[in-house]
Amino acid sequence: MKSPLNRLLSRRNLLRNTALVTLLAPLMRRLEAQAQTAASPRRLILVFSPNGPITATGPASGTETAFTFHDWWKPLERHKDVGTFMSHMAVTGHGTVEGTGHALGGQTYSGFGAGANGDQYAQNGETIDQVIAKRLEAEGRAGMIRSLVWGNTVNFQTGGTGDAFATGPGRNIEPELSPQKAWQQVFANFAGPDVSPAAMAASSREKSVLDFVVSDCTALQGALGAEGTQLLDEHCTTLRSMEGNLNGSAPTPGTCARPAMPADIDWQDPEQRDLQTSSFNELMALTLACEFSHLIAFQIGCQAARNQLPKKYGVPSSSVVDSGDSGPAHHPWSHQDPSNEKTTALRIFTNTYAEQIALLIDKLKSTKDAMGLPLMDSTMVLWLSELGGAEGNGDPHITKSVPAVLFGNGQGTFKTGCYLKGKSDGDEVEAGRDNARLLVSMIQYMGLTDINTVGSVNVNGPLTSLYV
Repeated sequence: MKSPLNRLLSRRNLLRNTALVTLLAPLMRRLEAQAQTAASPRRLILVFSPNGPITATGPASGTETAFTFHDWWKPLERHKDVGTFMSHMAVTGHGTVEGTGHALGGQTYSGFGAGANGDQYAQNGETIDQVIAKRLEAEGRAGMIRSLVWGNTVNFQTGGTGDAFATGPGRNIEPELSPQKAWQQVFANFAGPDVSPAAMAASSREKSVLDFVVSDCTALQGALGAEGTQLLDEHCTTLRSMEGNLNGSAPTPGTCARPAMPADIDWQDPEQRDLQTSSFNELMALTLACEFSHLIAFQIGCQAARNQLPKKYGVPSSSVVDSGDSGPAHHPWSHQDPSNEKTTALRIFTNTYAEQIALLIDKLKSTKDAMGLPLMDSTMVLWLSELGGAEGNGDPHITKSVPAVLFGNGQGTFKTGCYLKGKSDGDEVEAGRDNARLLVSMIQYMGLTDINTVGSVNVNGPLTSLYV
């Protein structure tokens, strides 16, 4: 049922009382917003994991709605309700852009391929986090920090072939791997803990608008006809109520707070991986909740990473392989001949990455945004592996059968609780185009609806099978 004020705010009444149009515009926008379901800002986290499962397809198999999780990706099962689990995809642009193996897989978030400046592994263009970030900044939607790039390991540390995110051709971004320094990027000057800068600025703007409009209520008395005076009286009463609510309201029921600064320790030590992961998960959730940024890229390991895990995980040590490296690291095991030890090592790495993602989703489900809603309601999390894998595969640089996992329904935009099988069993090129379409879907979710392709991949639109 419409209120008397809503009935008076008709186009006919406004046209008959044109002196009120400017005065009532702020209130009309407020009423219109209240009449609709409020929407949180859209948020995106991109996760890149190094190398690949190599000998397992994963993360699930079955039909779209009746599927089971592969053992290596089992930690994700507890978030089945908010996930879309894809197998048999291919590296973005497979067969259509330059590069093979790590040179192609390492550019999976760009769609440009590799080879810039004579370096066979260097990005040929910017990754989608940078495409989105520049637009958000230009449109005033980026928060205080347009985007962040963090990670567990970086290229200089593990001796890989390059970092996974880039600002342009040959300009890879070295992610911040110290949670303490990441904290300083975001929270060092945050007085908190109750209300974010974005929320305080919005409240200040509303108050200043109300102060201005309330002062004009008295000035217009007597300058309008009977109907206009009735409308003005009710409008001014509503404004005074709104002003009182703003002045006396409690902080928004979110989880925005200034976290404790992480310790200054050797974050390059593999033994610190679990603490590093939990620290970054906390920082990512609170950065989004406080609206410091809406976009985070996270690199678990660089291209061809020789990354290691804490000793407690029991990764066996690889002998020297044809790539020249060895030890209890991910990359050398991907080059080993088939063996039970190889299967054990690759399972541990994939399972640990899956648990790291699952812990992040735990945090996004339990952390509230400024509207009091779980961050998971408005945040998309995309996890792409550098390379793929399949049972019986012996290629350490396989660019087909790539797993992809997407979490979040995007405020009702995307399907969840489903499994999608890609096309790499029969059409690897099209599977690579579908990965590009997946990236387009993320770009468009963030509001860049005019962008229909990524990099040099020949696609025209999003991955339609994702949508409700």
